[in-house]
Amino acid sequence: MLRLIIIYEIAFVCFWNILYHSNSGVENWFEERILTAVFTVFSTMFLGFSLIYLIYVTLIITGIRDKLRNIKDPRRP
Repeated sequence: MLRLIIIYEIAFVCFWNILYHSNSGVENWFEERILTAVFTVFSTMFLGFSLIYLIYVTLIITGIRDKLRNIKDPRRP
């Protein structure tokens, strides 16, 4: 679970860096409305985490997680 959270955080930081450094005018929005920007960043991060956690719990409840774990790696003989 910790790896999942770390992967999500890295993806989130990359997404916001790409958005911030693109020429979309986001940097002016960040400078003008910093509290709104902070709320938007945190709410987006929490929404993404909630979706990933919901998918993870659904895989556990349905038993698909165990089936995925039992699949043999074709690269290993």
